[in-house]
Amino acid sequence: MKKLFMMFTALVLSASILQGAEAKNVQVTALEDFNSANPPQVLHVQMNGNARLDYDLMLFQGFQVTGKVVPQNGAFVFVPVSYVNYQEEELPINKDFPATFKGRKGLIRQNQPFTLVFPNGTDSFQYYVPSVSDMN
Repeated sequence: MKKLFMMFTALVLSASILQGAEAKNVQVTALEDFNSANPPQVLHVQMNGNARLDYDLMLFQGFQVTGKVVPQNGAFVFVPVSYVNYQEEELPINKDFPATFKGRKGLIRQNQPFTLVFPNGTDSFQYYVPSVSDMN
């Protein structure tokens, strides 16, 4: 019985470690035409899903994000530098959160979706949820 419990514990721990190591795939929509083989220096996209970049920053579906483009091995890396929220305020992003382009090669048209892959650790935060005993 003790061996069975230890095996179960090891399985749960390994699954949680593997889950935390996964990257976050987020679908976005291009706000202008660009060629993935020769992308512009600045790219504008609209989020089609939510992406938590760190504890304090979450890009919600519908946010328009501006990012600088860094060519890399025949593809590119998208580094968000600012975003426009629902109140139409443009807010800066002060840390680097590089996301790799994942999509078909060639021309990407305006309003065409593609995927950005944010590095691991983007959704691996643990939050404190108060219990009833904490409120007394």
